[in-house]
Amino acid sequence: MRDLPFHILLFAVVGVVIVLIGCLFSEADDGAALRALPRRLLYYFAGCTLVAVIMLLCEHTLARVS
Repeated sequence: MRDLPFHILLFAVVGVVIVLIGCLFSEADDGAALRALPRRLLYYFAGCTLVAVIMLLCEHTLARVS
């Protein structure tokens, strides 16, 4: 668990790069792409958080061994 902050940081860096590239390729104007970037980052990280919470709930309720 001591590596958790480092892994979260790496995930955030990779996530920002993925969203930035997708944003720049989807918008014709770079200014519009950069203005849309915060909203897209929010959707991306909120979606990832939701998936992680659902996976943890499923693990807790369905895959419990003890």
